[in-house]
Amino acid sequence: MIDHHAVRVAAAAFLAEALALPDPPAALASDLTPVDDDGTVAVFAAEVDSSVGLAAFLVYVYAIAPVDDGAPTGRVRFGDDLDVLRTAAERDAPGPRLVAHALSDSAGFLLATSPATLRALAGATAPALPGPDTDPVPNTDPRQARADAAATLLRLLQAADREAADWLTARDAAATGGFVPEETALALFLLDDRSIRSLLTVLDRVLTTAREDATTRLGDRA
Repeated sequence: MIDHHAVRVAAAAFLAEALALPDPPAALASDLTPVDDDGTVAVFAAEVDSSVGLAAFLVYVYAIAPVDDGAPTGRVRFGDDLDVLRTAAERDAPGPRLVAHALSDSAGFLLATSPATLRALAGATAPALPGPDTDPVPNTDPRQARADAAATLLRLLQAADREAADWLTARDAAATGGFVPEETALALFLLDDRSIRSLLTVLDRVLTTAREDATTRLGDRA
């Protein structure tokens, strides 16, 4: 894709039309965050105030003109990604959901969001995202509960860091860019700040306590 600004404005225009947003595309374009662009498909992240409140979306823009490099054309990739999203919805599989799509002689567009946001857009009540328990578990020692949860968090974070290293290696080794469906699901999950709100709170509290404890120990030794 050559004219990145034009592609972003086109993505904004499609987003505005799909969600019936009042913002002009030129203004909305500045709120789109580029995620990926391999020359055939450009992906933008958007967090907009829609009819169901603040929600995260991914906008895919496909260059339909053929590219003579042996790789699948934008039209083929558009069709393949559209089929994947439709199949996932039909099977109620985890992952992103198709909100809207459009195809012209020069470009294709897909708009995706999380299942919960799509249900809300369709008028259904989305289930509440899980949050921390407000009451302690009956007959459970809070100190032991903290210890068990900390041990589990450590194990999961170590595993997540190994998976992140594997992803980076695979991403660097990939012949072409572009999101696979699982990466789209991950992006939509991370775009919603409620998804890891509890985890971020825990990390902040643990790091703050560790730094304060280190400062206190250094002061005692002085």
